[in-house]
Amino acid sequence: MSLSASIPQRNQIAVPSGMSDRWFAILLIVPAMAVILVFALAPLIYALDVSFRYADLTLGGMGEYVGLDNYRSVLADAAFWASAWVTVKFTLGAVILEMVLGIAIAFLIHGATKGKGIIRSLMVLPLATSAAVTGLFWRYLYDTQFGLINYFLGLLHLPEPNWLGDYTIALWSVVIFDVWQWTPFVALIALAGLQALPREPFEAAELDGASTFRVLRTLTFPMLAPVLFLVLVLRTIDCVRLYDAVAVLTRGGPGTVTESMTFYLYRTGLKLFRMDYASTMAIFFLYAMLVASLFALRPLLTQFSTRASEG
Repeated sequence: MSLSASIPQRNQIAVPSGMSDRWFAILLIVPAMAVILVFALAPLIYALDVSFRYADLTLGGMGEYVGLDNYRSVLADAAFWASAWVTVKFTLGAVILEMVLGIAIAFLIHGATKGKGIIRSLMVLPLATSAAVTGLFWRYLYDTQFGLINYFLGLLHLPEPNWLGDYTIALWSVVIFDVWQWTPFVALIALAGLQALPREPFEAAELDGASTFRVLRTLTFPMLAPVLFLVLVLRTIDCVRLYDAVAVLTRGGPGTVTESMTFYLYRTGLKLFRMDYASTMAIFFLYAMLVASLFALRPLLTQFSTRASEG
């Protein structure tokens, strides 16, 4: 009898007697599937049903089925498309700045010789607080009379703008807040990717006398591309779902220049009580996000499957 056969396998889960492995696996999956069914699929099915009805809560609740009328109304709604354009502008500005600054910070930390642990700990702080709490903090920073930002601008004899009340810069004020909060996320993920890169190719390039720019172009960024692409997709999805920052900082104002799609959906459903329009917009939003995510993640999933088949 071999030694390995005599050692008990401590990490194996004992299958109940009389039950096959297949049914035991199904039994383990059932609780998670039940949670998904109750908290995800059931609300989705209900929202889909409401989108085909006339549902004005000010008139007594759910009405009769109206077919595709709600979808036609939403597609013809100028305010809906205006909120979509605001969301696109915010997403482009925030994601580009966060990716550029996050990657640059990651390279700086990666090249540091001391204090990496302290820097990483400090960078987690913006992520550890909810957007609602930090949004209130930034709202006071942006205050035209008592805010610290305008106070320091006044000391330098620079213009003191109305950050949240000027329609030309209000959206950029929200972008700055989002960049402050989520650039550390990009930096930490990019730093983890940098630290996981193999050393051999870089040592060979150093022996060959390759310049820093060539190493970045031919080694670092191509090897880091899957990590950066995944971060790009995650941040894009999160920016498209923008709600907390707008709700705390501007409430969609001044006017509607910072009204994102999710805030417009909230205002339509929970302030104007048109749950049919709100459900229809939610279905549109979900469909757009699913399609965009599938197209965005397809190259990454293809690359992973190729590596797995080759391995």
